Amino acid sequence: MAVYKLLTPPDEEAEIYPYRPAWRSIVIESVVLFVVTAAVFFIFGVLRLQLPGLLTLVANGLLVALPVILWLIFSVWSERAVPEPRQRLITVFLVTALAANALAVPFIEDVIQPERWLPLGGAINRIIGYTFTLGIVQETAKYAVVRFTTWPQYFRTRLDSVAYCAASAVGYALVLNLRHLLSESSITPDVMAIQVFGNVTVNLAASLIVSYGMAEVHFDKPTPFLMTITVALAAFVNGLVIPLRAGLTNATFVLTSAGNGTPSIVDTILSLFSLQSTAPKPFLGFAFSGVTLLGFGIIVAFLFSNAERQAREAERRED
Repeated sequence: MAVYKLLTPPDEEAEIYPYRPAWRSIVIESVVLFVVTAAVFFIFGVLRLQLPGLLTLVANGLLVALPVILWLIFSVWSERAVPEPRQRLITVFLVTALAANALAVPFIEDVIQPERWLPLGGAINRIIGYTFTLGIVQETAKYAVVRFTTWPQYFRTRLDSVAYCAASAVGYALVLNLRHLLSESSITPDVMAIQVFGNVTVNLAASLIVSYGMAEVHFDKPTPFLMTITVALAAFVNGLVIPLRAGLTNATFVLTSAGNGTPSIVDTILSLFSLQSTAPKPFLGFAFSGVTLLGFGIIVAFLFSNAERQAREAERRED
């Protein structure tokens, strides 16, 4: 048996695909972040564990750093284990963070100021407003960083686009989370964890859409409007997710009393999944963020798989 294994040639997949599986890294990072966020929410939001001010700040800082730490471990460090690692991942991450902090986020907050007038509008107006303000600026900034730092010379396979756009999403989300931490230093860890998770998921979901457009434009050269369409769709994802998530988080529909006195842990848990309380329901927003990333991730993964299958069939027809 040992001799047979030595004489058996290596798998064809290992020979033709010597790169880090980008989808696996994204799944691992997202699942770990989801589990940690749920655990923090249960400990601090349900069990009501209280921390001193300094420890609260430290915990919030660790939560803000967690997505970056996971990305460094499962994406950047994992590149060392493959024959042909991707280059400039850290460059994309750093340049995106700098562009977000110096240009995109200040332009949104200081010039457009959507939070001053959009929350007062109706649902449709908020979706359109966030799409054409925050969404357009945010996704154009991330696309521009990937476009001018890695495309096309560092795009060897379609999944390179996924890896670079994911790095850009993590960099942009880091700036949003840091600014939230600095502006709300006394926020509890459960609220911070959900805020971090929400920023990461919406940025990653939108960037995955852009990654498909960049990959197709580079490898298949379809209609020249595809890149514009995917960036616009990514902006629409922001415009759709942000108001819907806020509406779910602050949903207060049915007014029923849970009893007198301090609610028990069971009452608190039940109130997270029902509309029988006037208290905000951050767990609904948290779940919606997870479903958003899962849904768009599956759709984009299917599109990539279909594009790669068509490319293989075209190569076989040429042979």
